[in-house]
Amino acid sequence: MNYFQTFVFTALYYVTVASPKCCLAFSATQQPAFLQSIASLLNPNFLSLPQGKKSEEIAKQQKRDSLKVELLSLCKEDKVDRSQVETIIQELKLVQPFENTASSPLLQKEWLLVWTTEKEINVFSDLNISGDITQTIASSSLKNWIPFRAGGGFGVTGTIEPDQDVPQRTNFVFNSATLDIGFFQLSIPPIGKGWFDTLYLDDDLRVDVNVRNDILICTPAKQESAM
Repeated sequence: MNYFQTFVFTALYYVTVASPKCCLAFSATQQPAFLQSIASLLNPNFLSLPQGKKSEEIAKQQKRDSLKVELLSLCKEDKVDRSQVETIIQELKLVQPFENTASSPLLQKEWLLVWTTEKEINVFSDLNISGDITQTIASSSLKNWIPFRAGGGFGVTGTIEPDQDVPQRTNFVFNSATLDIGFFQLSIPPIGKGWFDTLYLDDDLRVDVNVRNDILICTPAKQESAM
């Protein structure tokens, strides 16, 4: 075991064994960025790289972590400057760990919408009508769900398929929509089709731009607990 591996294992031991209070605090929340970085560096594919490549990958991981924190912090502000968001997205694209985001298993989960430029969605949150808005991708299906604080919600379902020519692109076709106001449900005919490009994707962040040039930034609706 070389010096670098010894350092990584020592750091991992400290945060997972030597500091149980720290681990207990993390167990109910998202795994901290530095723990995710250490885990990625212990990957056999990483450990087999030449030393120069290891240094390059470490720098990329640090850059990813920094940009993700910056982006999510920006999205929490009352007034978000789209140009600032786009600048961070362009930087994230440069350190995206793989190209085929549309066909990645990481895309297959329930996602919580953190921020978007879609006016049709923002009208619900701006008027304080909706709760947490989610999008669930499972196999070849897609479901958007906007829950209403008073009960019920608005849902759209459809089918998806990775694009054959653009590795970041997912094509979708909506086939049903339902308005539920608690005591009454109304089915609405299919409402369209299009595509979205997943410009950045990992375990805990997804950044899309769709056919209308709207941005969607999502995190997993259910965070995995730290071991």
